[in-house]
Amino acid sequence: MIDGWTTVSSTVQYTGVRVVVRRDSVRRTDQSMGTFEYTDSADGVRVVALDDRGRIALVEENVYVCGQRLLMCPGGGCEPGEDPLSAARRELAEEAGIHASEVELLTMMWRMPAGARTREHLYLARGLSIGEHHRDPSEADMELRWVTLDEAVAMCGDGRITEAGTLAAILLTAQRTTAGSAAPPAAATGKGSVPSP
Repeated sequence: MIDGWTTVSSTVQYTGVRVVVRRDSVRRTDQSMGTFEYTDSADGVRVVALDDRGRIALVEENVYVCGQRLLMCPGGGCEPGEDPLSAARRELAEEAGIHASEVELLTMMWRMPAGARTREHLYLARGLSIGEHHRDPSEADMELRWVTLDEAVAMCGDGRITEAGTLAAILLTAQRTTAGSAAPPAAATGKGSVPSP
């Protein structure tokens, strides 16, 4: 909670399979009242899988809510009790058939801070080996594409890539690999100074 703010009431407006909609009444530091409506759901992950040829793996799929076919880094939601690093490794294997010997945390970001209490954990995976994917039925239309990191950065700038976590993960990877000797913020364990919600 923000220093000086108090939650007066918090009610659940809707409970779905993967999301809860809440309405909170809040008293701010200056004693004014405010109402906040937001969704609460499991954290998510996106993974930049970078091979030894400087290419990254992107998956292309139909996204119903957006009404479009989007290019994204492999990723998805954490299962109940699953830590983000394990979710990142699982999603990478399920969607793209990729296993990585090294996975490091790039950053944690808020998906939509004014309307969703959900974090996205972004990872960089290296030391790749390719096997069979294990997509669920909702991912039957998914296609795996490999593009160079430079091309992926260009795609972020020209509108071919529009998903927020993918944009951030690719640009952070480009920054990280350009910096070369820059120390990563967290080890491959996924542990680090990631703030709690």
